[in-house]
Amino acid sequence: MTIQTRDSYESAQNNALTSIDSSQRYLLGGLLIIAAVLSFLPIAILGPAIGWPASLRSPAAQQLAAIAGAPAAVALGYAVYLLYSVLILPVMVLLTWRCSGSLARPLAVMVVAFAAVSVLARSIGILRWLTVMPAMAQQHSAADPTGKQILETIFSALTTYGGGIGELLGVSLFMALSLGLAMQAAWKGRTLPRWLAGFGIVTALLLFALFLPTIGIAIHMPIAVAATVLAIWMFAAGIAVCFKPK
Repeated sequence: MTIQTRDSYESAQNNALTSIDSSQRYLLGGLLIIAAVLSFLPIAILGPAIGWPASLRSPAAQQLAAIAGAPAAVALGYAVYLLYSVLILPVMVLLTWRCSGSLARPLAVMVVAFAAVSVLARSIGILRWLTVMPAMAQQHSAADPTGKQILETIFSALTTYGGGIGELLGVSLFMALSLGLAMQAAWKGRTLPRWLAGFGIVTALLLFALFLPTIGIAIHMPIAVAATVLAIWMFAAGIAVCFKPK
């Protein structure tokens, strides 16, 4: 009776662990797929409204006029972009748990810390489009020529500074470090399919390439290309984690 009781207890434990692992897989896979889909929505919303992301290269006066002309679309598009960016953190936490087996390991702590900094930097960069920029656009539409020039100068400075934080630090440097370390752990521990871990490492390198011109290395990596590859990797990872766990 004692042996049977012990066997029953161990069987129940194994079933519980399997259930937890399955729930974790589906949660991670679902979040990856949702994040991948969300990453394409801002361009679907902001593209027709203000010509984004090509509009970011337009003169300040043109950008301010476009924002003033479509305030609802700008608010919705950047709100979705912010939601996607914030979702990166739980995705990377669960991904790290799966790749490393524990969040207490030094490498796992680094991955999560880099992801948190990435999300913070992204959020700071995005929030200017939900707060300061719309207000400036409304003021610009009613200002005299001197006021317009002042507002355009401030707008350009905020765009350069916010872009440096959001894109160079958030989208590029810290996201590349977080994803790259996580995929290195997945490759070494075979906790993800090798092709997926390799694809993730390549994606991290593309994201890191966005940062290289900042330190004097002349390389041209369009942010749209790196962001699209990241979205494709997330979608592929979500499918693989949900339906091909081994």
